[in-house]
Amino acid sequence: MFFENAIEISQISKCYRIFNRPQDRILQGIFKNIKRYNEFWALNDVSFNIRRGSTVGLIGKNGSGKSTILQIIAGTLTPTSGEVKVNGRIAALLELGSGFNPEFTGRDNVIMQGTIMGLTKKQIQDQMPLIEEFADIGEFIEQPIKTYSSGMLVRLAFACAVHVDPDILIVDEALAVGDMQFQLKCIEKMKSFKDQGKTILFVSHDSYSIRNFCDEVVWMMDGEVHARGDVNTIIEQYEDFIKYGFKKEEVSQEPVNFEIKEDLTIDKVSFVDENGINKKNFKMGEKIYVVVEYTIHRPIEGLVGGVAIFDKQDTYICGLNTKIDKKPLEGDCGTYELVLEYSNLSLLPGTYMVDVGFFESSALIRYDYKSRVNSFWIDSSEYVAEGLLLLDHKWSNKVVMKSNEI
Repeated sequence: MFFENAIEISQISKCYRIFNRPQDRILQGIFKNIKRYNEFWALNDVSFNIRRGSTVGLIGKNGSGKSTILQIIAGTLTPTSGEVKVNGRIAALLELGSGFNPEFTGRDNVIMQGTIMGLTKKQIQDQMPLIEEFADIGEFIEQPIKTYSSGMLVRLAFACAVHVDPDILIVDEALAVGDMQFQLKCIEKMKSFKDQGKTILFVSHDSYSIRNFCDEVVWMMDGEVHARGDVNTIIEQYEDFIKYGFKKEEVSQEPVNFEIKEDLTIDKVSFVDENGINKKNFKMGEKIYVVVEYTIHRPIEGLVGGVAIFDKQDTYICGLNTKIDKKPLEGDCGTYELVLEYSNLSLLPGTYMVDVGFFESSALIRYDYKSRVNSFWIDSSEYVAEGLLLLDHKWSNKVVMKSNEI
């Protein structure tokens, strides 16, 4: 039977009881009508589906609920409420060494894991040489795994997981303890799984790995799905949140109420696209128009208007004004609209804020100035560069001298 979704999660919640004293746990079992615990909701009404054959990254700060939802999907943890449907054989690398018996040898644990996964004795025997070769732990395969280092343990665990022919593979930061050579081997194996159309759920704090390996991302926050979508868009938002401690805020389309100044007041600052539509999010390279509505209360000679762009770290990116660009402004009383067009803005994905100001002819004395008055978001579906700006560039490569060294 063909299922469109490999994993279906519907309204999953998980509550843990936190007891202040060990004896309260016993008393709670005896006197059930008296609550002697606090509740901690690790997950709260989580719902999402994972399409068959997709590679989905799961991101979020520690304590956001990532590991909890993975354990529920893998069947090692029971939810308080909700339902999970898994369509296919699942192999999971969760906590280091989970599912292994420390007293058993590596070989015995491989056999046990294969049996749990539903493999026959012959299938396990056929796969054993491949598992030994992939794990590459030598004679330690015959030793109790309690004698293994963390690196050896993850080698054996990953080798088991990928050689039981799973339909769904879950990896929860397990590769972080392996050496670089083994990590590369694991990534190559996961790529081959991806090419075979298998479903992969990949958890990592390494945004570079998520960007380059996953098709989409689910961002967990405080036990809930905060965002889901395109890899680069969600990763940029997540990195913004981690670096600066706050999220993008939606821009109100209502006029901003500013204090009335004596000569001139800025009434509203907004962003529109080339179709004149007010919006917050722009694609990288898309035209952006900064629209400044202002009122002149007394006639002004030599009026100068300016707009400056900053990132969330208050890095001054670019400041422009009508004096520099030799664009004269009307100075008679009335309400006006000043529009600045960025026709080829090469800002990389992220949140950016603008300052807007009006000055006298020397551009030194302010009539009105609004700092960080509004913000916009640059989005891109492609991972193109690091930093703030994408500069025009071209690569070249030539042979200087060849070597016979291997």
